[in-house]
Amino acid sequence: MPAIHSKPALLTPQTIVVTPVGEIVEIKIGNTVLSIHYEQALLLSQMIRLKAKEAKRLVGDSSRHWSVVGTLDALKQ
Repeated sequence: MPAIHSKPALLTPQTIVVTPVGEIVEIKIGNTVLSIHYEQALLLSQMIRLKAKEAKRLVGDSSRHWSVVGTLDALKQ
């Protein structure tokens, strides 16, 4: 009977929270907090988005799924 090998998870699921604090953006993953200037946060988000799109393409996922993140605070009542 052949042996079945499985890879352990690289990361365990963690809660991710992103909070603006003035011109600083705090990214909290689990118990770790990263505080960076908003310009670097924008650069980081673009880098993550591009690499995620590349990974999606590499696994053959050609679906076009859109998601929107927004706040309702700016809406007039």
